[in-house]
Amino acid sequence: MLKLWFAQDCEPLWCLSAIFFHVHTIRPHQPLLDASLDFTIQTAYLMLSHTRRGYATGCFALALTILILFPTDRLNRASYHPTQAPGNSVAQDTACQIWTDWVAPAISHHHLDQSKRPILGDAAVFGKADQCSSSRSRLDVYMHSQHHNFTKVKWGQLQHRCASGGHGPTEGYLNNVREIWQQPPKFTSTEEEDERNHHSNQRERTAIVLRTWDNYQYTEARLVWLRALISETSLHSHGHFQVFFLVNIKDGNMQLEEDTVAYEQLLQQSVPMEFRDMALLYNERTLRKWYPKVEEHRAQDQMYQALQIFSHQFAQFDFIWQLEMDLRVTGHMYDTLTSATAFAVDQPRRNLWSRNGRFYLPELFDYSYQKFAISVDSEQSSSEVWGPVHTTDFTPKGPPVRTKEDSTWGVGEQADLISFMPLIDPIGTDWIYEDSVQGFADGLATPRRASFVSMTRSSRSLLRLVHQAQRERGQWVVSEATLETFALLHGLKAVFVPHPVSFTSNITAQELDEAIHRGPQHSKAGGKSPSLLYTKHGYVDGPWPASSYWWSGNDAGKIWHAYLQGECLPPMFLHPVKDENS
Repeated sequence: MLKLWFAQDCEPLWCLSAIFFHVHTIRPHQPLLDASLDFTIQTAYLMLSHTRRGYATGCFALALTILILFPTDRLNRASYHPTQAPGNSVAQDTACQIWTDWVAPAISHHHLDQSKRPILGDAAVFGKADQCSSSRSRLDVYMHSQHHNFTKVKWGQLQHRCASGGHGPTEGYLNNVREIWQQPPKFTSTEEEDERNHHSNQRERTAIVLRTWDNYQYTEARLVWLRALISETSLHSHGHFQVFFLVNIKDGNMQLEEDTVAYEQLLQQSVPMEFRDMALLYNERTLRKWYPKVEEHRAQDQMYQALQIFSHQFAQFDFIWQLEMDLRVTGHMYDTLTSATAFAVDQPRRNLWSRNGRFYLPELFDYSYQKFAISVDSEQSSSEVWGPVHTTDFTPKGPPVRTKEDSTWGVGEQADLISFMPLIDPIGTDWIYEDSVQGFADGLATPRRASFVSMTRSSRSLLRLVHQAQRERGQWVVSEATLETFALLHGLKAVFVPHPVSFTSNITAQELDEAIHRGPQHSKAGGKSPSLLYTKHGYVDGPWPASSYWWSGNDAGKIWHAYLQGECLPPMFLHPVKDENS
């Protein structure tokens, strides 16, 4: 068979195979980069060159035929219809049903008026850019009713049952999770042993951790949102995702690990019954025990320490999304997160940190992310980041660095960090925490990056490296720079996903570009006193208070309420939504 395959008479079959490989394997993983006909032809031509080039004409004809038969939009598999998931649908899988008669809602999509496209970013990274949906076909079923009493659901047990296909025991689930969470720090095992134990479970899994407080008010509207989030991720994916709450207890001296009675009382006071078996409590005392060499443990400075502990204790999760309670999402959560992940996987490392350091305004690049990437490439010099960035007395532990001629490095590689705001160089920005650098030999000269909303997806590997640096060497920076800086120094793949952001003001794309891109080439969204961040002198005037995604402002809440009232919106992240009734 192999002889027949490589025989000269079968060269057209080899050519055809090459084209199908490109169409079905490469292009589906580039939802924003419009794979060109030239590239397809070159791919087939290079493979054909191993035999005879006399078949080139026929090969090119085959390429054109297949590209006509299989247009790009039919091959974009980065987004999924909500009724589709790995394996069977939620409605068909009884282990993942909330009740025996439960059917997950099918979201109704409509064509999006192109005049309503968000001015910043691209909805294609979250799903289909030309579609919109409203909340009525999505959220109404999660309201409490006489027929379905959500207050009696135990979401932690349900997620566990769903992930195990109905075969794992659910009794005692809460105690098991709490026991794992409260185990004291153990640091005697080597990294090799950690990895061996981790890979004993071959199925890749992702946790979604919602960071909250003990005084958070769970209004009915918020309960509806949380139920939808769990259903659309954990149940929809049959346990690929699993959702947890990390509850910050404001009493920093409470002995949560030793006083089981106090822990149980606080759990009942702080978390509704339906979520208690997926909630884990901690306070500053917990963080001090784990990280004694770090001087600061307040949430505003160390938003990731509890997540680092979570990753250490629940090592079965390869990746962890950290989301905030005041985030709202207008698209199906499974589609949104998997599409963002697919975008990050597709990104090559060449000039990645420069793309990470700026926003994408589609109107200025003919709505082509490929043209945007080419524009960034044209600006770069030999000083581009390639592998780990050097700093004194620091040993990078990222992957081997490839030669700079390899422009495909990173394509198909999972990102250790996914962020939803640019990763800028904080040095020289006048950021209020610019001088907060502890334990690094180079002090304030230590190369860093920062992103100004701490909602991310991080890998277990990155969290472990941060954990080791803080515990063993006392190396730390504040929350917004933690994962970003360690990814930079270790040479790990970090990606800013250019999701859609709208502005309620009438600002034009050109005006917005001038307002938000004032920094140097490697950090265009940075520079001196950018309006993106809070400086040592306070707020800086800029467009962000009128945006749908930032760390402050009221307009995200207005957009969410319009969505709840029936407005058809593309898939978007909205933050912060602070209204108590939201």
